[in-house]
Amino acid sequence: MPAGFHVTSIAETAPSQVNDKITARVVKPESAEDPSVVMELTFAPGAAFGEDAHRLPEILIVTAGVFSDGSAEYGPGSVIVGTPGSVHFPQSEFGCTVLAFHPAGL
Repeated sequence: MPAGFHVTSIAETAPSQVNDKITARVVKPESAEDPSVVMELTFAPGAAFGEDAHRLPEILIVTAGVFSDGSAEYGPGSVIVGTPGSVHFPQSEFGCTVLAFHPAGL
C-alpha cells in the first residue's frame, strides 16, 4: 500500500442502527486531520428517516434498490448532491443501499 492510503472494507465494518429500518456502516470516520465522513446506509423496505436538514454538503450515491428523497425516486447509479441549507426526507419503499459522503463532516 502506498504511503498516505488506507483501505477499509464495507463488509468488515460493523453496522449501527440509525432507526429500526436503517443501518449505517461508517467506513471512513472523521478525524482531526480530515473531517470528511463516508458511510454506507441500508434502508429496509418501508424505511424512512424523517426530515433531514443539511448545514454542510452531502453526496449520496445509490448503489442498489430505489432511494427517495420525498419528492422523487432514484435508482442505482444516481448521484444526489445536497448543498448547505437543503432539506429532504430520505426513504425507500422497497429498500436500497446508498453510499453517503460528507466532505466537510457531519
